[in-house]
Amino acid sequence: MPDTPKALYLHIPFCTHLCSYCDFPKVLLSSADPKAYLSELEKEILSLKIPEDSLSTIYIGGGTPSALTMEELENLLSFLHSHFPSVEEFSMEANPDSLTEDKISILGKYGVNRVSLGVQSVNPKLLTLLMRHHTNEEVKDAVWNLKKHGITNINLDFIYGIPGMKKDDVLDDIDFALSLKPTHLSFYSLQIEDGTLFGVRHVKEEEDDTLADQYELIHKKLEEHSYHRYEVSNFALPGFECKHNLTYWHDETYYAAGLGASGYIGNRRYTNTRSLTHYLQGKHVNEEEIITPLDHEFEFLMLNLRLCKGFSLSKYSSLFGFDFYKRYQKSLSSAGEDLVEKGGFIAIKPEKLYTMDGTLLTLLQDLPDKEKRRPQD
Repeated sequence: MPDTPKALYLHIPFCTHLCSYCDFPKVLLSSADPKAYLSELEKEILSLKIPEDSLSTIYIGGGTPSALTMEELENLLSFLHSHFPSVEEFSMEANPDSLTEDKISILGKYGVNRVSLGVQSVNPKLLTLLMRHHTNEEVKDAVWNLKKHGITNINLDFIYGIPGMKKDDVLDDIDFALSLKPTHLSFYSLQIEDGTLFGVRHVKEEEDDTLADQYELIHKKLEEHSYHRYEVSNFALPGFECKHNLTYWHDETYYAAGLGASGYIGNRRYTNTRSLTHYLQGKHVNEEEIITPLDHEFEFLMLNLRLCKGFSLSKYSSLFGFDFYKRYQKSLSSAGEDLVEKGGFIAIKPEKLYTMDGTLLTLLQDLPDKEKRRPQD
């Protein structure tokens, strides 16, 4: 593993309202002091002692980073720009209803060159169910203003498998997305997590067959319009794959700061507290784990095989000192039919990628300790 990570994730937990499905660390803006949080966030970033020219990517997620005021946003971005002026890909998540043109001008001023907009659906009834407050016109305006200010690398996030969602709803989402000509699209299956409003209300996830049909429709339509699938849920025009997220999927190290953020430095993985009170007291890290060589091998395969390209056989050999085919000779007798080798890379066959969990369980069953916790991604 590289000594110095090249990626930094920052978590801004504040939201003007809470969505019914969200399980990320979040705090209602009306009940918090963002200025105090941002001050503590700067302290944590400085404590990481990140070399100035070492970062290739920064990703600001949430929560809702665009919910910050103009002053708060400018203070955060000017701090980051002064310490890390030469970042190649600088991403920020935003909600269409809080991303004003004035805020967009600040993003451009301080080097943000990629924005991920949470759209989720274009159906007003489904948006209400998800407790999303934006309109389709606000999405269009946000995309228009981003491009107007020179930020043309734009991702749109959507959710499928929403209760009551029909095939026509999926098609409407796809058509709307394509009409805006983003560089990147993410379509995630709705996950019902404990502690969310959906979880409390015992909302059930859609049947597997329904999810598979909706996913296949998304995949087919996007591929027809030159958005190639490079990870299970992510599609991009050529050259616009998210470099920051590829850090996670390649199982490379990265810094992280902020409430609930999870980082990976050297052979140490850490997760910050989800308690805002503790965080503001400087008690940042809540959990730490030392990644053993076996942990590293497990996570390398689990994450890299989410990618359509898979993993390099030579990289696997150099990292772990094994020949992949010999190491997994026994499990490959069952899992091998779902894998393909091309150009020195091993990947899950395209038609099997959506149901990859079964393949991974079969492949990894022979590791000495296969009950591993997957890292947050």
